[in-house]
Amino acid sequence: MSYADAQYQEAYEPQGQNNSMTIDEMRILHRTALAEAESKRTELRLVLASRYRELVGSSDEVISMKERAEELNALVIALPELVERVVQSADASDARGSTEKLTPHISPKGEGKDEKESSLVAVRSELSRLPREIHRCLDDKNVHGAAAALISLFEVISSRSKSYPLANLLSGSEQIPDNITNSPLLETQMRMVYLHVQTLPARVEKLARRVLLQSAAKHGGARGTAAALSALDLLDVGRQKNAAPSSGPSQFTSRSTKLIDLYYESKAQLLNKLLNRLTLPTSVSAADATSVANSAEFILSKIVLILQYDVILHPYQIFVQRNFPVTNAHEKDVTEEAKTKNKKNVNDIMSSMPRFDSDLLKSKASRFLAAHLPLIRTKVKSVLMIIAGTTASKLGQIRQSLYDKTDGIECMNALDSSGVCTWDEAVSGMVDIRVVSHGTSFAPAVDSGKLSIGDDQGVAASNGHNGQQLGSSRRFSLWGALFSNTFSSLVHSLLTTSFHSVHARVVSTLRTSLARAPPFEYMLPHEAHRNALRIATDLDASLRKVSDDAHELLVHAEEREESERRLRQSLYVQTCEIMGRLLNELRRMLLVKQKEEDAIKELIVGRLCHLLKFRLASLPNLLDPKSSPAVLAGLGGGKSTGMISLMELSSSFDLADDDDDGLISIEEAMEAMESAFSGTHFQGAEMVRDTLLLSTTQSAAGDAANGVTNRTNGSFVPNKQSSAPQNVTLSELALLSAKGLRHDASGPQSALGTVQSSLDEIVTRCFKVWAQAALSPPLKSFRTKLRETIEVSSTVSDFEWRRMNGLIDKDDDDLLKEIHDPTTFNDGLTQRQKIVVGHLSPHFLSYLLAVATVLNRSICPADSLPPIPSLDYATALGICFSEEEETVNMMVTIRGSLLGEAVQSMSRSLKEEICNMHGTADKSEILKQCSPSSLIQLLMDVKFVNRCFFERNRNGFLSTSDFIDDSRGIMAQLSQMLSDFVNTAVEDGLSIDRAISERHSQIFVSCGLFLSSIFGEDDDDKISPLSDSVSNGVKGAPLLLSSSLVTNPLASSRRFTLLPIQAEKSLTELQLRGRYGKKVREEKESNKDVSSGNALGSGFGFLSSMLSTKTR
Repeated sequence: MSYADAQYQEAYEPQGQNNSMTIDEMRILHRTALAEAESKRTELRLVLASRYRELVGSSDEVISMKERAEELNALVIALPELVERVVQSADASDARGSTEKLTPHISPKGEGKDEKESSLVAVRSELSRLPREIHRCLDDKNVHGAAAALISLFEVISSRSKSYPLANLLSGSEQIPDNITNSPLLETQMRMVYLHVQTLPARVEKLARRVLLQSAAKHGGARGTAAALSALDLLDVGRQKNAAPSSGPSQFTSRSTKLIDLYYESKAQLLNKLLNRLTLPTSVSAADATSVANSAEFILSKIVLILQYDVILHPYQIFVQRNFPVTNAHEKDVTEEAKTKNKKNVNDIMSSMPRFDSDLLKSKASRFLAAHLPLIRTKVKSVLMIIAGTTASKLGQIRQSLYDKTDGIECMNALDSSGVCTWDEAVSGMVDIRVVSHGTSFAPAVDSGKLSIGDDQGVAASNGHNGQQLGSSRRFSLWGALFSNTFSSLVHSLLTTSFHSVHARVVSTLRTSLARAPPFEYMLPHEAHRNALRIATDLDASLRKVSDDAHELLVHAEEREESERRLRQSLYVQTCEIMGRLLNELRRMLLVKQKEEDAIKELIVGRLCHLLKFRLASLPNLLDPKSSPAVLAGLGGGKSTGMISLMELSSSFDLADDDDDGLISIEEAMEAMESAFSGTHFQGAEMVRDTLLLSTTQSAAGDAANGVTNRTNGSFVPNKQSSAPQNVTLSELALLSAKGLRHDASGPQSALGTVQSSLDEIVTRCFKVWAQAALSPPLKSFRTKLRETIEVSSTVSDFEWRRMNGLIDKDDDDLLKEIHDPTTFNDGLTQRQKIVVGHLSPHFLSYLLAVATVLNRSICPADSLPPIPSLDYATALGICFSEEEETVNMMVTIRGSLLGEAVQSMSRSLKEEICNMHGTADKSEILKQCSPSSLIQLLMDVKFVNRCFFERNRNGFLSTSDFIDDSRGIMAQLSQMLSDFVNTAVEDGLSIDRAISERHSQIFVSCGLFLSSIFGEDDDDKISPLSDSVSNGVKGAPLLLSSSLVTNPLASSRRFTLLPIQAEKSLTELQLRGRYGKKVREEKESNKDVSSGNALGSGFGFLSSMLSTKTR
């Protein structure tokens, strides 16, 4: 049984002897079999029908082949008879020749007969020679020779017979002389020759068109092109129809126009074919980048050669000068004989073609260039964009190669070495600058460098400044028309794309870091520093890489200065725009509302902006004032016309800012920019839309994924995932409009200064919000306790207040300073009995210690390092520091923000609780209700706060804004008010002040370890005024005397997880003893298993255990 039979049996037969099928299963099986049988029947019917059609077609071909075979058989059968007749005719001709020599005087009738016979022989000889000559020319790819031989052959045939229409059309003869009679042998020969060559005109025409569809610079040169045109003209049937003498000059005009159109149509097909080959895949891997770049360079080189030779040089030589070089050899190396031969070949080819109108030719060529140059430029730019995405260095090599092949010295020498005309003569005779430059971005080669990169400013400046020069010195150049501005625009587009990519990566990384950040209370400072440092470092490296890649695209040495100038301008503008977008994005991130006590976003963004101030080392080069558009326009010979100043932009901004908050919406920004740039060639609204990526679909999709914005149809639509308002500041607009704004060379209104001031504002804002969130829990506790204290002080007696605060006299309390009033008469006057000055209120000290704790918890060792290596580095970054000023590192920033928030919150809380208690505005009412001891306590607390923040503070605040002065005024006012009330309540106010100062000194001595971290070191507090034995160090020495890298070392017990901690010797010994004790206990437990009666053994074991322990 075969495999098929086995399958069939397995499918349709039962699996076992006992298996059976139901009626339904049998019906299903029956229907399946019928369906399969029907399908097989249909398939067989279709196969038979197709085979039948093939058989019918084959039979028709067989019948046709039979007919052709019969015709060929008839000709072969008649061939011996024809040969015999030819031989007889030749013998008869020889006999007549000998007879004529013998009998020179013959009758006129015999003479006419001999002439007819000799003409027949000559015709037959031509009929035999010309086909062989045609084939020799075809073998040599000489289409002109083949066409000329065909025309001669058809002239011979048409002169003897009108039975061959193609010969009659191509020869141009209309009638035959009456005395022409053809022998049957001649008729047969003409028929055979005609049947043999009747397909050759189409073949010659096909070869000629194929020649025109090839680059003449690589195949045949100008001679091959002229030969192909001559062949097409000779074999043109319409040419022979219009060859009547009455047609006059119009016939030549029609022929010349038709040839010119045919020629440029062929070159258009050739260019389109190459442009289609130039289409590359949208994405190229790095491994294939080199091969793709080489292929693109090869195709671009062929396009350049076609434009130079096939479009301009060769048409000028052929159609205008009617002369062209036949060989590639130099004119000096050609001999006189070769020159004569070459001249004859040129005359043979050109004599068959009509005269051409030079103006018509110039118009045709100019329109051809005007139509194809933009297409070539667009295709070249798209291809180069793909190449540049993988290897920028290869793009620079392509640029150099293309310049060498267009305007290079060797290229110009090759174009001028034809010996017929120079390149400049051909350009002047073939190219109309006005037609070619109409509707395109063509610029003359001399002034192409004065165009800026990728914007309208350079075009306007070129048109305005160089308009008078271009009328007299414009010269067509393929480099200027195709590649100069294309590469400049390409570099600008690459920079735009690269900077957009850098911006997207930075924002995406920052959002990812924020999303993965731990809760606020678990955030470690070194992790926040590491994440921010990574983003800042990556941004600086990306900017530097973009700049380096762009400089690899610098053009050849001939235009290096001009190209570098335009490149630096583009880098300046693009860097300003990316920094403006980044600053706008960072600022708007902070506007999203979140929980009050969660400031993770502010902490990370603040640290990032602080690092961006000092870590973007590439900004000084990218934002060099000498590279600004205004300065470079002046260096280029023009003026910075069409550019506005920052004052004009500020005026428009102030008009749009109705609420004077320094922020305007996107719509208001567009209106303000339109107003500021009115009268210039810049479009303010488009500038805002382009720089903020409001009309870019790809950017909109990327931002929507990150939760930033949604942009639709060029309009700005806020994203539902983000509640951040869309607005801009004046500084951001100044950066975004860099291409049309004149920045100062240095100072805060320069581009670099604008970036630094914007970063400072974001840093101040971030750490202010962060300090509020970080100090929110201790502040709530402080305000609650302060409110309770004031309420108690205003409701209880002095004695009760002292009892509640532990200030009742005790014999063993030698730490309290008691001040006795000598005028004590009775118990009713508690104010005059005994005044005791206690310690600082716990909630005041607790809040300050909480500030120190937050500071120590929020910094890492790297925060204390100087952010800049030298003052020159800071100056280059636009940061002004003097040698006396302290470097604002991260620790100074965090500490300043905490101090500012602490003094503001404490002063505000004191003002609210003391001045606005119980809803009354009279400040003295609340204080009059307080006991003297409570007033002294409150005075001591207020003076301590004032002393800490405004006297003891050596570090200052993050920013000296108005709220610091307000807090200073509030604390001074409260101190004076409380001092007045205390002086009224007690008589010895000086003793009270002295006791308060002593209590403050005690606090600074006992808590100096923590307070020095926020307020700095103070020499007056290192030795207590109460006891000389109290000091901050061992034997009265200061705690920190040695100089270290850290500006203000932190005296803190908090350990940083990043630093390895070396264990102390005592701790090591304790750990060893613990391990040994555990071993001893294990040995004791093992000894319990020994028999208790064996005292000697047990004792020996115990003693041995002790001995072993002692030995160890």
